[in-house]
Amino acid sequence: MYQRVNEACDTLILNLHGKIGEELADELDRRKRDAQEAEDALPTSWEFQGQRLFIRPTGGGRQWRWVLFCGDHYLHLDVGLGRLNGIGCKVRCSSLLLHEQGLEGALAAVSAFLVGWLGHQIFRLQVSEAHLCVDIAGWSLTGADAERFITKGGMHVLPDEDAAAVPEVDQRGRKIRAFTFSKTAPHSCAIYDKTHEIKVHHKEWFFDVWRANGWDEESPVTRVEFRYERPCLSELGIEEPYATLDQVGGMWAYSAQRWLRHVTPDGGRNQSRWPVSEVWQVVQGATFTTDATPLVREKKYSLDAEREMMGFVGYATGWAARAKLPLSQMQADGGGFLAWSLEPVQEYLTGRKAMTFPDIMREKALRLGLPVEE
Repeated sequence: MYQRVNEACDTLILNLHGKIGEELADELDRRKRDAQEAEDALPTSWEFQGQRLFIRPTGGGRQWRWVLFCGDHYLHLDVGLGRLNGIGCKVRCSSLLLHEQGLEGALAAVSAFLVGWLGHQIFRLQVSEAHLCVDIAGWSLTGADAERFITKGGMHVLPDEDAAAVPEVDQRGRKIRAFTFSKTAPHSCAIYDKTHEIKVHHKEWFFDVWRANGWDEESPVTRVEFRYERPCLSELGIEEPYATLDQVGGMWAYSAQRWLRHVTPDGGRNQSRWPVSEVWQVVQGATFTTDATPLVREKKYSLDAEREMMGFVGYATGWAARAKLPLSQMQADGGGFLAWSLEPVQEYLTGRKAMTFPDIMREKALRLGLPVEE
């Protein structure tokens, strides 16, 4: 039995049409120079959802003079003067932000921030890229699936007849990791082993999202993700972000019903007439009306802390071995190593970083959007 355990907008990139005011541009330049002097990203006075924005010492290429981000890239801003194409900023909403706030909540938060940040500057937001996803529990990809996809092909002029879709296959041994369709096109699809991807990229907070939607914590989960870039969005008539809220269902219906289908062989020669498979019927049934999961950010930081603790033990034991510390001085809980490490750590902090441990901790907490108890 197949079950949808998540349906959401997983990536959203917005174009801000409008110019950055001179006063704001001057302040960004000053802060960027400070970051260049420090050779590291530095905090600014601006905040998004209670998280301090940082500015990088380098820009983002020819068009983007300044790069701002907050909370482990919870929100990412590429900012320029808008001289090339009238786009003064590219706003990237992270998967974490979109799952925590939902698409409508994320748009409201971003819009409110931009109004306050830009002051009286007039701007218009446009959807530049969007990824819609559905996670299906109980579906494991196999080689047989590769021959069961039917497509209408590209955008522009749809052919009269369906045709067999030929996916690009990512296979490791006998295990199918992913199928991709029209990978470099403005409209594409990726179907992949989300359980594996979560473990590789340390996104275990997704497990809470799945559990909230009935996941049994054992079934494998496969993601179906349709990606829409600006040319495709233009053909679908999608421009203004808030209007997208009413069009998400139509976007998914176009992609999962007309553009790509997964079918079940019925013995007939005409593959395009094979019935839609049971799993794809579950995919097609997504409505994108599920609630957001408010606590996923806290879960992410908790899991990150646990992973960093494990990393610390690995680095500490490796350092102790390379420093040739006698095992007789090491207690079972590592107390001997910790006592020995105080002096070299202090030398590093004062000589190389010119900062105290609490100073560095406070800076990292700010960068991650975390509170620090004084």
